[in-house]
Amino acid sequence: MTTKDMRVNARLDRDRASKFNYIRRRTNQGASDIVKAAIDLYYEKLHQESPVKPLQLLKQSGLIGCAEGDADLSVNYKQYLTESLNEKYDHR
Repeated sequence: MTTKDMRVNARLDRDRASKFNYIRRRTNQGASDIVKAAIDLYYEKLHQESPVKPLQLLKQSGLIGCAEGDADLSVNYKQYLTESLNEKYDHR
């Protein structure tokens, strides 16, 4: 065992011990290989479920920065919408 290796000692209830022994018989693997494979599978499952931040999704999608508009649109949107509708329907 190198200094980077970790030794694990675990207690299994009857049901898990039975499952563990079933895996050993079916795969002809040793306990260490079974635990390593289980950790790898669990890690991949958790890694795939990692929450992605909404801002990161928007940046990846290309939605941010895909349109042009006035710099103060978020503050004066009602004024711009009113002007746009007046122009469209000719309500001056």
